Amino acid sequence: MARRAGARREGACGVLAGSGARFAARRAHVSTLGFAQESTPGFAPLSMPALELPLLTELDDLLTHQTLETHDRVFIEDPRWTERFIIEVHDPGGRLLLFTGLGIYPNTGYMDGFAIVSSGGQQRNLRVGRNLEPHRWRLQAGPLSFQILDPMRSWLLSCDEGEHGFSFQIELTRRTKPYQMPTMRIERDGQLLVAYSHFVQAGRYSGFVEVEGQRFDCEGWTGERDRSWGVRPPSARTRRGMHTWLPIQWDDVSIWVWTRDDAAGRQSGLCGAIRPVNDGGGEPAEPVPVSAYEHDLDIELVGEHRLLRGGHLRISGQDGSVYEIEVERTGPHLSLYGGGYGGEHAQGTPKGELFIASDRWGTDPESFAKVPHSILEHSCRFTRADGRVGYGCFELCFGEYAPKGLGPVS
Repeated sequence: MARRAGARREGACGVLAGSGARFAARRAHVSTLGFAQESTPGFAPLSMPALELPLLTELDDLLTHQTLETHDRVFIEDPRWTERFIIEVHDPGGRLLLFTGLGIYPNTGYMDGFAIVSSGGQQRNLRVGRNLEPHRWRLQAGPLSFQILDPMRSWLLSCDEGEHGFSFQIELTRRTKPYQMPTMRIERDGQLLVAYSHFVQAGRYSGFVEVEGQRFDCEGWTGERDRSWGVRPPSARTRRGMHTWLPIQWDDVSIWVWTRDDAAGRQSGLCGAIRPVNDGGGEPAEPVPVSAYEHDLDIELVGEHRLLRGGHLRISGQDGSVYEIEVERTGPHLSLYGGGYGGEHAQGTPKGELFIASDRWGTDPESFAKVPHSILEHSCRFTRADGRVGYGCFELCFGEYAPKGLGPVS
C-alpha cells in the first residue's frame, strides 16, 4: 500500500527522514514565498497550494528513477514546470484541422488538456483539467484521454461526445524517428523565462473524427506530435518578432522547422530536420539537420491576427539538399487561445478537482477578429520544385515585425 513519507515509523533510515524534512521545509517555503508573486510580463499569477511530503505511487514501482526522490518530485520548484505533449491532425482534403494535447504540473498537483477542431467555418474548443492524484499516470481528464500504446511508435487519442460538438478515436503510428531540439534556456533580469527540452515526430493516422454528426475517416492522414518538458510561459505567444513551428508531410520525406525572428526580422533561432519516412513499419532512416530556412510569406491582417495566405520557402539541409517550396493555405485555420494558450483558463493554472469547459467561434474575418492575439495554425498545401505535393500545419505567431510593417500587439 502506498503511504506518504511523513507517515514513516520512528526509527526509519535517518537519510530518508532527513530527505522528507528537507522537502517539507522546501515546499513550505515555495508555497509562501515562491512564484505566486512573480511579476514577469506575460505570466498569469499562480497560487501554489501547500503540497505534502513525497508520495509513493504506482510509477515508483517502475525501474525509471533518475534521482533519490519519488516520481512526484521534479528538480525545480517553479509551478510552471510541466511534462506535456501536443498532437496535430490535418485533413489533406482541407476540411478539418484538429489540435489536442495534455500536460501535468507536478509542483501544483494538476493536469490539464485541450482539444480544438476547426471545420465548416467554426472553431470548437474543449478545455479540461483535474487533480493529479490519485491517478497521476492516467492521461485522462473529463472526456479527453490518451494512451501510449508503444513508446515512440504508437499512441491512441480519444475524445467522447459532449457539448463541445465533436468526438474522435485516432491511432497515431510513427513514420519518422523522433528528432530532439537542443535544450532551451532563457533568463531575463535574473528571472527564468524558458527552460525546456523538446522533441518532435511525424506520424500517420487511422480512425475517425466526428463533428456535429459528420464523420471524417482519418485513414492515411499524416501529422506531427510535439513532446516537451520544463518551464515555459502559459501562452507562448510572440509579442515582438515571429515564431514558426512547421511540420510538412510528403510521401517520401517529412520536414520540421522551428524558427524565431526578432522584431527587425533577424533570425535569432533555428532548429529543424529533414526526416526520411517509413510507412511500412520498418526502421526509418536518420534525420538530416536543417542548416538554413528562408521565407517570403503573404500575410493577411484580421484584427490583431496575422493570418497566413501563402508564400515561398527555401529549406536547406546539412547534407547539401535544398527544398524550394510553394505554400498555399487550403483549409481551416485556428487559434491556440481556444486551448488555454493564455486567457482565463490558461494552461497550468489549477481549475478545480474536475474542470470541463467549451466554447466556439466563427473563423470568418469579422468573428475571428474578436479572438485575442495568440498562436495560429493553418492547414496548407506544400508543393516542391520537383512537383511533389505535401500537406501540413503551418504554425505562426507574429508580433511587432518590421519586414512586414507590423506594429505592436496588445
